[in-house]
Amino acid sequence: MNAPRKAGMAAVLRPQLSDDGPDFAVLLVRRSQRASFMANAYVFPGGRVDAADAEVDPESPSRYAAARELSEEAGLSVADFKALVRFAHWITPTAEPKRFDADCYLLSLDWALARHGGEVKVDGREVFDPLWLTPREALARYLAGELNLPPPTVCTMEELEAERLRALAILRSKQPDSSSLMDASALVATLLQICQQRTPYPLLPKLIAKPEGDGIAIVMPWDPHFAELPGEGASWPGVGTSAPTVMQRISRCVLPLAKADATYAVRPEDSQSVRWQIERLSH
Repeated sequence: MNAPRKAGMAAVLRPQLSDDGPDFAVLLVRRSQRASFMANAYVFPGGRVDAADAEVDPESPSRYAAARELSEEAGLSVADFKALVRFAHWITPTAEPKRFDADCYLLSLDWALARHGGEVKVDGREVFDPLWLTPREALARYLAGELNLPPPTVCTMEELEAERLRALAILRSKQPDSSSLMDASALVATLLQICQQRTPYPLLPKLIAKPEGDGIAIVMPWDPHFAELPGEGASWPGVGTSAPTVMQRISRCVLPLAKADATYAVRPEDSQSVRWQIERLSH
């Protein structure tokens, strides 16, 4: 078993208004079709920790790596990398040939500066096709097979939607008539503030072959049968402490072998659209 490389990624939240009031969109970028890990999948900007990252941010090198990769991949410079809020901690399954120990951080777009005329501009080498989607939009497109999201990313989106609802309830308890873009910025600020109280669990999903031999499954640490399955990883009730409840959260994701391999990769000759078969918790 190979040890995972430390990595950091940034989920950038852009305040916006939706039909039902204050909301936010999250930046996703598509990885190259030729990538050896999560090929052709939409992910948060990020990458592995370099030796220099520890010199800049010895307290949390993955935080600075997330800020650096956001600048390199999407052209967004972070005004203060310490403004990034640690939200989730994902570790690649031990069955993978290429593994990462990745911290996911949240950042408001209000704390970032676009270097290319106010727009996100991807590097065109490692990542492509930036998308701004609300968590609800991303989840809906994922479930419809229109958006290729790795299981950790879609589970993080579920968690972000739950946090949005919690922050919205807090905001409207103080401002019942919240309906402006300024209120959307306040929503994101409230979300980041309450998320500072979270402590992410070290989530190590299990990658298993389906007994029928026709696919693979990524099993989350809260799946009721997680402890019984082969592979390393501890069971956890959710993504982290002090987090809101996610009703019927996704507990495992299955892909046919014709569409994917053990690196979550959709091969270049395959369609960009992938319909994951998912199972959810019953409560």
